[in-house]
Amino acid sequence: MALLIVLLALGLVQIWGSGGPLHRDAWFGRWQALVFRQPSLRARAGIGFGILVLAPVVAVAIVLALAESLLGWLGVILISVPALLYSFGRGNFNDALANYLRAWYQGDLEAAKAAAAPLMTTEDACAAGQAPDAQTLHRVVFRAAVYRAFERLFAVLFWFLLLGVPGALLYRMSQMALEAFARAPQNPVEGDLLAQDRTLAARWLWLIEWLPVRALGFTLAIVGNFAGCYRVWRERLTCRETTTPDVLEHYMEGALGGIDSSECSAGVAVDEGQRLCGAEVEAMQALLSRALLMWITLMALYVLFW
Repeated sequence: MALLIVLLALGLVQIWGSGGPLHRDAWFGRWQALVFRQPSLRARAGIGFGILVLAPVVAVAIVLALAESLLGWLGVILISVPALLYSFGRGNFNDALANYLRAWYQGDLEAAKAAAAPLMTTEDACAAGQAPDAQTLHRVVFRAAVYRAFERLFAVLFWFLLLGVPGALLYRMSQMALEAFARAPQNPVEGDLLAQDRTLAARWLWLIEWLPVRALGFTLAIVGNFAGCYRVWRERLTCRETTTPDVLEHYMEGALGGIDSSECSAGVAVDEGQRLCGAEVEAMQALLSRALLMWITLMALYVLFW
């Protein structure tokens, strides 16, 4: 059942490029305002964050249980596929990277920054805006793209396979909560509580990303340069300080190994530095595709033999 749900959801992603019409997040802003409008929740850091994240997850779990009791496996599919689609990351990852590479090969750094904006967090966008040269911009975009691929798909699939739809939705709600806290305007009265909630949300997200990051890192070692990636994977296996994007960047660099500019698909008019950076991004996309294929293959083998 889980394999069928994943294949249906991924098939719709291929058609729409993302979660398509299901990615409507305005309700979350209204839900956040409702939760933090309560004085008892505003006064204690962490309580509002827990309700903000857990209440939608519990609601979907109840609906899923009711659908299964009424319609059986059909009800599970009718609820699980849309819920999993909603849990996937926002935006079209491949289109954003393609637009970035097009601008990059043309040497238009401003257009490259604009094209890569959907891939970047607020912190990444600030770093990209202050990038003094093309190489620095490329490193920022590369790091952001690796993390975006992880959070939009691999982390969601990991928790779906482990905990079902509630697990996938829990991860997405955690992501959305952290982004909402980061966008929230600073209020002198509630600034300390908001900062505490933001810190708690960031720490919680790091915690639930710890396992799927290691799983993806080992997968990258298998489908990429094993020696280089496994060495980094082993070094970072028990690390409790490095951020998720930094760990993923190290894993990806190890899995890619030595990238040659001849692997770039751009024409000869592009200079050597642009070709080398472009080849790195293209190789990253191919490696992520192989990693996803490996996860699906392992799921299929599990279904067939167990």
